[in-house]
Amino acid sequence: MVGKPHTTMALILSPSPEDREALHGTLVAYRQAMAILDGTKGANLVALHEEAYEEIRARTGLPSRMATLALRDHSKRTVGAPIDDIPLDSKLFSVKGPDSLSIATIGGRVVIPYSVDGYRGGWDDFAEARLCFSGTSINVLVGVQAGLHPQKETTMSNEGILARLGRVIAGVVNNAVDAAEGANPTAIAQQAVREIEKIAEEARAALGVAIAAGHRLKAKAEDLDAEIRDLDAKIRTGLEKGREDLARAATGVQIDLEAQRTALAKAIAENAGEIAETEATLRSIASARADAMKRLDDAKRAERAAPAAATPSQRNDQRLAAALAAVERVTGVPAKPVQGSAEVEELGRMQREDEIEARLKAFREGQR
Repeated sequence: MVGKPHTTMALILSPSPEDREALHGTLVAYRQAMAILDGTKGANLVALHEEAYEEIRARTGLPSRMATLALRDHSKRTVGAPIDDIPLDSKLFSVKGPDSLSIATIGGRVVIPYSVDGYRGGWDDFAEARLCFSGTSINVLVGVQAGLHPQKETTMSNEGILARLGRVIAGVVNNAVDAAEGANPTAIAQQAVREIEKIAEEARAALGVAIAAGHRLKAKAEDLDAEIRDLDAKIRTGLEKGREDLARAATGVQIDLEAQRTALAKAIAENAGEIAETEATLRSIASARADAMKRLDDAKRAERAAPAAATPSQRNDQRLAAALAAVERVTGVPAKPVQGSAEVEELGRMQREDEIEARLKAFREGQR
């Protein structure tokens, strides 16, 4: 559980008769474990574990995590006080949905419907939750976080990035006529470069976040696969040794892990789609960047060709160089060299013609 919980959520359980019997049987076994610990002379948790853990497991049949929690719980109880609750952690219980949860018992895991009874302030228990018995009612009290401030979104969605990129491209095209009639074409192109620089940074940050999330999801999936395979061997061993109770409990854990694995598989597929979309966005940004660089080059040549604007042209050349340097810094691609530019443009035209022919060929074949 992240952070220290400071609010208690109360869940009212509605178990079937069989599940109610399993829960009460677990409480009886837990009381027996407390009695064993009452007769143990260990001075600390390590000594208690060495003296009583194996005996508790053998005599009560409690799940191993519950037996471990009992050692710590015993130190916080008054000897002879009634025992009507059991500490739980995330290995012993898990919420399966908006109306059911899974709890480990001495007879295996059971899935029980619940309803939320409300919240109250404070949670001073060492355990993540408590299974509580009061007359005929059985509740689970859970320590939860409250009043959390959602983390501020630092990256844009692909849709938002593409929309901004579209506005930049449209702005450059719409201002082309104004530029021809006397507006400063270099300033327009420079503004486009600045906008594309910001968009590129956001897109790369979004891609980095998506890739990191993918690594975490895949690592967790591999861990779950290993646990599921390991439980296969343990279940077989339990059945071969005649310990069906242990095999049943391990099977319940395996079913829970498989449900988590299914959810992870969906998350991994969604993450892969997000990465693909972000990479497509970066390709669109690269295309827009190339167009902006070409417009800057055209503006530079036009200003050099105007003798009456020598002094402003020098200033614009400096601004143009700064803009190109920004593009190079963001994209990692050096600015286009002056020498050989005509040859490169000719090769670009040839490449474009090949792409057009390939696209037309695909259309023709699709009509057959």
